[in-house]
Amino acid sequence: MKLENLIEQNYHKLSENDLYIWEYIRTHPLQCRDISIDRLSEVCNISHTTILRFAKKLGLGGFSELKVIMKWQDAPPDGFRHDEIAKAMQDYQQTMEYMGTIDLSDLFLLIEKAEKIYVYGSGNVQHLAALDLKEKFFHCKRLLHTIEGEEEMRKLADRLTENDLMLFISLSGNNAFVNMIAEKIHKKGRVIVSICRVQSNRLIYLSDINIPFFTHPLEAGGVVPIWCVNMLFLINELLMLRYLEFMDLRRKGEI
Repeated sequence: MKLENLIEQNYHKLSENDLYIWEYIRTHPLQCRDISIDRLSEVCNISHTTILRFAKKLGLGGFSELKVIMKWQDAPPDGFRHDEIAKAMQDYQQTMEYMGTIDLSDLFLLIEKAEKIYVYGSGNVQHLAALDLKEKFFHCKRLLHTIEGEEEMRKLADRLTENDLMLFISLSGNNAFVNMIAEKIHKKGRVIVSICRVQSNRLIYLSDINIPFFTHPLEAGGVVPIWCVNMLFLINELLMLRYLEFMDLRRKGEI
């Protein structure tokens, strides 16, 4: 069992302090392998009771079980886990159910009001997803501008107006460059929309609207983790369909 899987499954239960504990554990895996509850409490500036509650919210018996799982985080892969197929299908199902039920009216109103809409993907697949989203919304008669590379994104960050909309597509939401730019844009009071996986990350905090999706690193016996990122393209299609539905209902005066 991976700790990040427990975080995703119980994300709705976690408080800001819980997410801070998880962020420390996630970013300091070696230090946390043999960490004591006293030390974890000290570095996070959080009480023992809060740490114990965090463990309980994840379905663990206490800190001792949490510590065991933290030790597992860097365990070497031992081949393909056959439950990964079911887990991947669950990720897709949860994402699709969320996209089908969430109220996207605020997002679509922002899209309608924006003079210009910019999209930036933080990696190769994310950039392809940005291009795909541009194509999808072209059918909705909305032009999206995709940003090509970090230098162009840096220049744009200084030129965004209060009437523009910035959309970031990220896998983890912890990309250092994206978060640096998002911080800069956020301080200027510009509108930020993000698409990233469900977990505690800085990008969600900086976003006016966030669209989360469920995915996890597949344990396939390799050194580099495998991520099911086709989720991004399914989200694009559902955003297009939900936007077309929204516009049709507005035209009919039903919303």
